This record gives sequence, C-alpha cells and structure tokens, in this order.
Amino acid sequence: MLLSATIAVILVGPQDHVSQEVVALLAGLAVGVWLLRFSPPWRWLAMLVLVLSLVLCLVLGPAGIAWFGGFISGTQAGLAWQHASKRGKSAKQARETAKKAEWLVDGRGLSTVAEAQEAAGVALHSLDGKSRGRLVVEYRSARFEVAGGVGLGMVCHRNADATNEGSWAVLVRSAGVADESVEVPMGNATGFIPSRFIHDLDSIEAALADFFRNPKASSFRPEWVTGSEAEATRLTTH
Repeated sequence: MLLSATIAVILVGPQDHVSQEVVALLAGLAVGVWLLRFSPPWRWLAMLVLVLSLVLCLVLGPAGIAWFGGFISGTQAGLAWQHASKRGKSAKQARETAKKAEWLVDGRGLSTVAEAQEAAGVALHSLDGKSRGRLVVEYRSARFEVAGGVGLGMVCHRNADATNEGSWAVLVRSAGVADESVEVPMGNATGFIPSRFIHDLDSIEAALADFFRNPKASSFRPEWVTGSEAEATRLTTH
C-alpha cells in the first residue's frame, strides 16, 4: 500500500523531475530489501541507514519522499522475504531429517526408538476423534496406524511393508463381543466398524509396544487378522 501510494504521488505531482523520483524510489526499495533480507552483521548500520533516509527525505524534496517511500516498502518486502526463506529452510531441514530418520511419528523424524516411543505415547493419549483423530508410526517400510479417540474406541492396523496394500492386519477382539457396529469418529471422517475391531487404550498401548519390539514382523499373532477385513476397516488411507 505504501509503495502504491508513493507511486501515485510521483504520477500525480509535478512532472519536472519524475525520472529522479523514480530512480530515488527504486534505490530506496533496493536498499530496504537488502537491509532486511540479508541482515548485515553491523547493528549500527540499520540505524544509520534509517537516519540517512530521513535526512534524504527532508533534503531532496519530492525525490526524498520517493526515496523514503521506496525504502520503507523495501524493508517490508525484505522482511517478508527473510521469513519465507527461513520457513523454506526449516521445512527442508525437516524433510531431510525425516529421510534420514528410521522412525517417523505422524511424519516427524526421530533418530532413536526411545524418542519414537515417547512421541507415539503422547500422540496416542491425545487422540480425541476430532482434531486428533489418527496416529501413524513408521519404521522404514513398516507402519502402525490408529484411528479414533481415547474413550471413544479405536481401530488399529499394522503392516511390515506399507507398499503392499494387500497385507495389512487389523487388531481384533475374539471373546465376549456383541455383533454390532460402532461409530468411530476420526476428524472429518466417521466409520461404522464392527465392535470386535474396536479397542480401548490399554489394548492399543500393548499393540504399539509389540510393534516397537519388532516392527518388521511379517507374521502376526492370532489377535491380528489380515485380508479383506483389514482393508475394509482401515479409516486411514495415506
């Protein structure tokens, strides 16, 4: 807005020295961008440039106004550029960390099993079926998924190789289970799942601990069922 206002002042005002005002505007813009984007190590330089900008604004008349408008606009653009650059570097570092890490908890790379266990435990206890409706733990190609919420019921799946869509296993309860479907909320999605696939926190914690002990296991205990039932009950699809 300030840059637009400065350009408008140049265009509306006297046309005798428009070229000088344009040059002053561009120079101020360039200095402002440089000062905030690259942040020179000399702290006194920013104050010096600001004071000089004020002096030029008073001494140069219309060209000084153009300079000052360009300078302030440039500082805002440089600051935005700096923030965007920092966010880009942070995102790149996170991606590189995730690539190097053997363990991932909800996409966050972790270097040790202890860190992954702690992060997964915290994430599991925070599942509420709304804003936190799913948990994904990965070890290389192995994957462990939970969907639902604590106190609401959760569905649990695991796989030794997530690239093989046909080999997912779902955790089941075999005894004393009513033959009915239960609504399982998972953020914006809801699934109606047979009650024998719905588990409480203790059961999921035990399954998660077993996954951490042997994440690459390709044969599962009797409480895990593979095949069409596993695929049909998977609420997570990524």
